[in-house]
Amino acid sequence: MSLALNDLLICCRQLEHDRATERRKEVEKFKRLIRDPETVQHLDRHSDSKQSKYLNWDAVFRFLQKYVQKETECLRTAKPSVSASTQATRQKKMQEISSLVKYFIKCANKRAPRLKCQELLNYIMDTVKDSSNGSVYGADCSNILLKDILSVRKYWCEISQQQWLELFSVYFSLYLKPAQDINRVLVARIIHAVTRGCCSQTDGLNSKFLDFFSKAIQHARQEKSSAGLNHILAAFVIFLKTLAANFRIRVCQLGDEILPTLLYIWTQHRLNDSLKEVIIELFQLQIYVHHPKGAKTQEKGAYESSKWRSILYNLYDLLINEINHIGSRGKYSSGSRNAAVKENLIELMADICHQIFNEDTRSLEISQSYTTTQRECNDYSVPCKKKKIELGWEVIKDHLQKSQSDFDLVPWLQITTQLISKYPSSLPNYELSPLLMILYQLLPQHRHGERTPYVLRCLTEVALCQGKKSNLEGSQKSDLLKFWIKIWSLTFRGISSEQIQAENFGLLGAIIQGSLIEVDREFWKLFTGSACRPSHPAVCCLTLAMAICGVPETVKTGVEQSICEVNRSCSLKELIIRWLLLYQLEDDLEDRTELPPVLHSNFPHLAVEKILVSLTVKNCKAAMNFLQRVPECEQHQKVQEEPSFSEVEELFLQTTFDKMDFLTIVKECAVEKHQATVGFSVHQNLKESLDRYLLGLSEQLLNNYSPETANAETLIRCSSLLVGVLGCYCYVGVVAEEEAYRSELFQKAKSLMQCAGESITLLKNKTYEEARVASLRNVMTLCTGCLCNCTKPSPNKIASRFFLRLLTSKLMNDIADICRSLASLIRKPLDLGEVESMEDDPDENLMEVEDQSSMNLFTDAPAGGTSDAAVSGDSQSAFGAMNPLAEEHLSKQDLLFLDMLKFLCVCTTTAQTGTVSFRAADIRRKLLMLVDTSMLDPAKSLHLRMYLVLLKELPGEEYPLPMEEVVELLKPLSNVCSFYRRDQDVCRTVLNHLVPVVRNLCQGDMDAENTRDAQGQLLTVIGAFWHLAKEGKCTFSVRMALVKCLKTLLETDPYSKWAVLNVMGKDFPVNEVFPHFLSDRHHHVSMLAAESVNRLFQDMKHRGSSTLLKALPLKLQQTAFENAYLKALEGMREVISGWP
Repeated sequence: MSLALNDLLICCRQLEHDRATERRKEVEKFKRLIRDPETVQHLDRHSDSKQSKYLNWDAVFRFLQKYVQKETECLRTAKPSVSASTQATRQKKMQEISSLVKYFIKCANKRAPRLKCQELLNYIMDTVKDSSNGSVYGADCSNILLKDILSVRKYWCEISQQQWLELFSVYFSLYLKPAQDINRVLVARIIHAVTRGCCSQTDGLNSKFLDFFSKAIQHARQEKSSAGLNHILAAFVIFLKTLAANFRIRVCQLGDEILPTLLYIWTQHRLNDSLKEVIIELFQLQIYVHHPKGAKTQEKGAYESSKWRSILYNLYDLLINEINHIGSRGKYSSGSRNAAVKENLIELMADICHQIFNEDTRSLEISQSYTTTQRECNDYSVPCKKKKIELGWEVIKDHLQKSQSDFDLVPWLQITTQLISKYPSSLPNYELSPLLMILYQLLPQHRHGERTPYVLRCLTEVALCQGKKSNLEGSQKSDLLKFWIKIWSLTFRGISSEQIQAENFGLLGAIIQGSLIEVDREFWKLFTGSACRPSHPAVCCLTLAMAICGVPETVKTGVEQSICEVNRSCSLKELIIRWLLLYQLEDDLEDRTELPPVLHSNFPHLAVEKILVSLTVKNCKAAMNFLQRVPECEQHQKVQEEPSFSEVEELFLQTTFDKMDFLTIVKECAVEKHQATVGFSVHQNLKESLDRYLLGLSEQLLNNYSPETANAETLIRCSSLLVGVLGCYCYVGVVAEEEAYRSELFQKAKSLMQCAGESITLLKNKTYEEARVASLRNVMTLCTGCLCNCTKPSPNKIASRFFLRLLTSKLMNDIADICRSLASLIRKPLDLGEVESMEDDPDENLMEVEDQSSMNLFTDAPAGGTSDAAVSGDSQSAFGAMNPLAEEHLSKQDLLFLDMLKFLCVCTTTAQTGTVSFRAADIRRKLLMLVDTSMLDPAKSLHLRMYLVLLKELPGEEYPLPMEEVVELLKPLSNVCSFYRRDQDVCRTVLNHLVPVVRNLCQGDMDAENTRDAQGQLLTVIGAFWHLAKEGKCTFSVRMALVKCLKTLLETDPYSKWAVLNVMGKDFPVNEVFPHFLSDRHHHVSMLAAESVNRLFQDMKHRGSSTLLKALPLKLQQTAFENAYLKALEGMREVISGWP
């Protein structure tokens, strides 16, 4: 033992000295030693080595606990009746003892969480439970729990379900305990964090714990104190969301019990905004559970009772008062104030209006039982207060007419917009004209006031709603037409106002979409002159008009006509092309400095290109519809990482058989092949003009190009515009792909991309500059958006092939090199102290490739060991530990790296579809070097995110990854899973990202060694997760991700020839494993398995966007049916036995 550790050991032993003065001396020495660098280094090393024979941080903590016990015992046995000064001295002594414990924990865990979670939890729970320890110890221990345990991801993942439940019970008892010395806000924050941890790391709290929340809310009513109530209700919302899928009726009944109390608290107490926010969230959640997807009756899937109906009426009345109160505050407050109300309040009000508005009831007398006191509630002779409320669309119309103040009008415009947008059927036919008249009257008032955009948005939703109604009478249509003509005229004149231009174009587009009026020639002038510039809303409106109305050949204009008369008369189509590209006469080109918005603003992908090409086609309307009918590809859809509650709403409707689309039979269909519609022909002069304008635009950029000052974004946008136009031409059959490659447009696009590449190369060593990083991120986002690796034929796919041909080998290698250098630089955006990660014991958790036993992968460490990786101890958030995948862990350079990585992955996947200038295999090799064991450190958040991107993006569906590369990609998988095996959020994400890899495994030679290796590595991990799921160590979200993997395995290998899980030395074919999830204890998991059960009976081969079906042999089907039937029966028995 080193001298430094020897000194510490002697000091620790002296802390147990019988004389208080000696102990006091040793405390000062102890504090000095635990921050001595040499001592700290030895303690860190011994704690990491897990060899208990050496002095480590846990051993020192045990000595410290003995010292605390000794000092506490001395204070406890001292004379109780003493002077105030002696009492103050004792209190100070307790604070010093408590501070010493906090200081020690900070020192031990400063670099990484090295103290055992179990030791810390035992100490805290024992201290908090012991009432004799007083408020000082309890408060300090609670602070330690919140800041030093629940905010550290390693500890967060090590706490067992039993420990979560014990923490919950102890702290909720403290919260409900009416003691003066309890910091209820701190306790409430701990309850919030514990609930979040329990519901994310386990399958959640048992439904019996709901009583705690009921008591807490009743206490808040009785005591007229809302201290910490916002945290309690936030925890309640988390709890209900996890409970709802399995116990919908119980959650509804609880809402019926608790919401009246919350209504009372809202009306009788002075609540702060944060508490109101969480109460609104709770109300909203209850509406989702009672009325999934807006269901109004039990026949449609709603859960209703007379009590709930009463709550809805009272909540409606409360919200009207709240909205009026907000408006009053706005009118009479000093300074500027926004008239709009927060969207969550508006959405809640719209949902309630949808439920309680009907054609038969205009007013109703309601009982306000929640306004009575607790004593009055028990005295049944005291009558409940009654109040008459107004219902129906008359209420909305009255509020839209009775005041001229924006603070009164805007909230009701928001409510009307939300109600019609979310529930179009809620607006009766007979209310269309009156509402339209009111909105029309509001439109010309205060054109520059705050209300105008809200009036326009509301009119837009009314227009869309009317467009969906097919049962309007002729006379009503005539009345509505008069209003729409007037509204169209006012909107048309307001286009020049930039502040409301988006809303104006949105309304014009909605009117066109609903065919509410006949579009006149004046409309097209908007897209030919200076009334407005090309913008996202303008382009969307123009697209709709072209697809529905077609473009007239000519229209008389003013200035534009004189321009055209220089050479010949211009058609309207050419004027629109010029407007989109801000084209000027050739004489002015040399002086031209302004670029068209399409080169420096974001537009919908290929929207401008589709318009330009359609305008050159003789049948413009047909061309636009042909280009638009292809649905958006997955590459350009926003991926929602976190599951929303709408999935649970759909589950409710499936359970009540009100949503049956999951039972839709997949029809066998042939593989689709794209054939351009014969008959598309172009106006050759317009096509030549468009080419000339585009070439002029690119020439302007190339002539002004300088590597040091060039904007790579602009160059890439222009090259993307050129190849996008070519892609659309090819899709409609006007130009052949080979001809497009030889075109002057494509050559210009290549030149532009080459210049952009030079600019990117200059930034290679400047990734430390914030502005350069932001610019590079924009470039990567642009480039990735130009690529499409979907299987369905589309203009995107053709344009993507063209864009790939623009990418030079040098550019791709430069980006790959930047990636490699960025990956080696790990930055910490959260500057909360230096933290080092702890290494896992390789003998316990890491798995050699040859070892196919899933038990080695997820076997728990021996008791007392810390085999899990220590995810950074600085990962803190207000209410629990931060997810390792959270973006807050990443610097701007890290985000740039991930953007570049995704771009390179999509490039190499898509590059297999044609000839490119770079070697995709070389780029993939460089990417796979990033996951080499010498480089990949799973403890680092960036490396974890990097590996997940590679798992998801590298394996292509149409052109899969070569099997030897799949092997390389999967090598780190077991290590990463072992590292995070207790982190449920990471496990779920890893399994979800494995689906593309699974699809790759059926490609190539099934008997090849590489194929067997890849299959073995993947099946080992999936087998380990299945074993953990059976042992109850996986949350329902992880099990859902596992079901998706197994479903994909069944599609890939329907006969389970190689899809066999080896668990505990036994083989389990996947087609036998899958039915087990039909009896899963969580309803969401069992329903997901039920939706996919046809994979057990059919061979489902995916070919691009089509599915080919083939029945499996009868014997396999019979076995599958027996297994599925028995497991489904078992699941039903468990549901019945577990019914609350």
